[in-house]
Amino acid sequence: MEERHRRAIQQNFTSLVEQTDLDMMVSALYERGVFSEQMIEQYKDVSKDVRYRKRLLYMDVTRRGPQAFGHLLDALFEAGHWNLVRDLDPHSALHSRPQTTRRPLPDTSSHSSENNFVSISAQKKKTKSVPEPAKSPRRHTPATSSPGPDEAEDTAEIPQIDVVKSTKFYEDGHDIKLYRTRGRNRGVLVVFTYIEFLHNTASYRRGADVDCQRLKYLFNELGFKVLSYINLTESETWNTLHSLKEVVAGVDCVFIVVSSHGYPSSHGSDIDIRCHDGRFISVFEIVNHFNNERFPALRGIPKVFIFQLCRGNNESFLYGGAESDGTAGGAAGGAGGGAGPPRLLPPESPGGGRALDRVTSDILVAHSTIPGNVSFRDRRDGSWYIQALCSVFAARAHDCHVEKLFTLVDKELHKNFHVQTSAVEKWGFNCRLYLHPGLVETDGAGEP
Repeated sequence: MEERHRRAIQQNFTSLVEQTDLDMMVSALYERGVFSEQMIEQYKDVSKDVRYRKRLLYMDVTRRGPQAFGHLLDALFEAGHWNLVRDLDPHSALHSRPQTTRRPLPDTSSHSSENNFVSISAQKKKTKSVPEPAKSPRRHTPATSSPGPDEAEDTAEIPQIDVVKSTKFYEDGHDIKLYRTRGRNRGVLVVFTYIEFLHNTASYRRGADVDCQRLKYLFNELGFKVLSYINLTESETWNTLHSLKEVVAGVDCVFIVVSSHGYPSSHGSDIDIRCHDGRFISVFEIVNHFNNERFPALRGIPKVFIFQLCRGNNESFLYGGAESDGTAGGAAGGAGGGAGPPRLLPPESPGGGRALDRVTSDILVAHSTIPGNVSFRDRRDGSWYIQALCSVFAARAHDCHVEKLFTLVDKELHKNFHVQTSAVEKWGFNCRLYLHPGLVETDGAGEP
């Protein structure tokens, strides 16, 4: 290996260890001939810490001959680690090459045992590409388990998103504390994208794949693990949601993005989301699935939901080339001048023990548009809202908490597209959430 390539690996050693999946990289390098079957046995030794084995892997790559560096870049590119490819070799021809061959991220079951290695050849055969409208709808068999993550068929070059990294950790305020986001397991992004719908139940969503690609690249650079699912049926969506319990264990925060056609529900203010088979799942059902009763492992963990879909049919302006994603309350009275009502004691548990805790907390819900309105999507560049979100998060996540980021997203949306208004709801989201991209607290300072 050339000395400059060896130095590049050494300079980016920490990022390689922290951001990549051991099983996937071992499989990719093995299939490219960098390692023999006998040589990869040492990386399967689960008696050793997984980070130790990843360090060993990348040290060994530097000793594997002149072609090893190129094979490493190819493996990283195929896994979606475009930021690492750029950092290792800013002049690589991979940067200008459209990404035509993709493979899915590993099934969540592959993380239950560190000894499970993923075969890229086998995974590629399982990949479900996004079909074009002219193709006949895919056939489905009843889902008995959660399908593995899919990748959208890429139609553009690598997204030009440069995330500004943090230089310091933010500390707690006097009144509003911070969610703890300093660990290596910074967060998980789960993207559900619905592009084509069976039996012509809804129109094909051109540009939605661009949103998916941008989001995966952005959150990868933010230090998140990314899982992406394309065109799931209603049952597959539910199976996937249930399977996430193992994936999100121990993370600092969770982001869930859902992109589809949306329709106002006939049962109040909720929104129905169309799945690939034409059936519906509601916004409330998705968010409520992550409450403290159903998902106790995420109690106290910030959960951010982003819904890119219509919430009605109102549109005040239609931009040329843009499409849309879809087809009461009383005022509170003021306090009086006299004595207030008697203070109520907190409820007790049925057994007379400690007070009960609330079921819903630490949830922030971001909508691409306000109730009753459409959400616009460009066929080539993707949805207006996701364009604005990726731009703002890349530029300001290093010095802004998430609530401020969404305020800036709405300002960016207005500045660039003028007519669409986004909305944010807080469900017991009472701490500040900083993403701290690029910063990890060292072991000496204590892990979260």
